[in-house]
Amino acid sequence: MSGLKQKHLVLIDTIGMGQRDSRMAAQAEMFNATGVQRLLLLNATSSGDTLNDVVCMYNGAGVIGCIPTKLDEAVTFGTVLDVAMRHKLTLHYIANGQRVPEDLHEVNMEYLLHRAFKQSAKAAPFTLHELEFPALMAGVGAAPVMRGEYAT
Repeated sequence: MSGLKQKHLVLIDTIGMGQRDSRMAAQAEMFNATGVQRLLLLNATSSGDTLNDVVCMYNGAGVIGCIPTKLDEAVTFGTVLDVAMRHKLTLHYIANGQRVPEDLHEVNMEYLLHRAFKQSAKAAPFTLHELEFPALMAGVGAAPVMRGEYAT
């Protein structure tokens, strides 16, 4: 660790370990104890719940911001930007490819906002369509169906 003191930026790959892996918690504790400042990498293709879990598991005194990654693979950037804003994480860079550091770029807010609010050219299977609203609203106030029970 002492050999890295003169470095301005050190990138550490988690080698595919998840945020709940005990080795990652030990590593975070070590960095906190030594005062290392860190940037969280937030995968733009992940769900909001997963991104929130990552931030909650890693966020600490040494976390100074984030880098949204895999922007080239994400259909939209809204979720990753939402999580960064909710947790007040400063965006330091963005990443849109597999090559580091070549695919790390300065934050271009105009580009990010354009992509976050851009309408998709094709309908997503998870989009609620206008004709589905009456059926959805008809269920408002209805008793929830419990597992093993069937509505009659």
